[in-house]
Amino acid sequence: MKWRDLAVLLVLASFSAAGAPVELHYFWSATCPDCQVMKAFLGELSQEYPDLAIVEHEVTFTPDNWRLMATLAQAYGLKKETTPTVFVGDLAVAGIGRAVELQIREEVERCLGAGCPSPLTRLPQKLRPVLSPLEIAVLLAVGVLLIWLVGGGG
Repeated sequence: MKWRDLAVLLVLASFSAAGAPVELHYFWSATCPDCQVMKAFLGELSQEYPDLAIVEHEVTFTPDNWRLMATLAQAYGLKKETTPTVFVGDLAVAGIGRAVELQIREEVERCLGAGCPSPLTRLPQKLRPVLSPLEIAVLLAVGVLLIWLVGGGG
């Protein structure tokens, strides 16, 4: 391969990486007021950056989304699984605030310029076998009901 051919390939590769859409995964809960703040910020960000693809995952009523969030959190090294949580490029961040928004914006801009794979590429073959808060609540309710019934509550 000649230097000129190599240079053309490098230029084409840089254009394709820079022009690729950036995928951001947003995990939220229907019972989380902070999630609405993050959703508003992400809405503004998507208007500013048309090549930003935001994939939303509601975790309260969809246990598989909770497992997806927990598995991604582990893959990114997050210590706590909470909402709102955002994964984009090399960034995983939970919570709200100006510092969080700045981190997200900087990573989106970096990914738009350099190209970043989907956060889902970090997933192992199987999701973590964790119970979602909804599943825990249902199990507790069933347990209390069983104790009540066995104890002669009926």
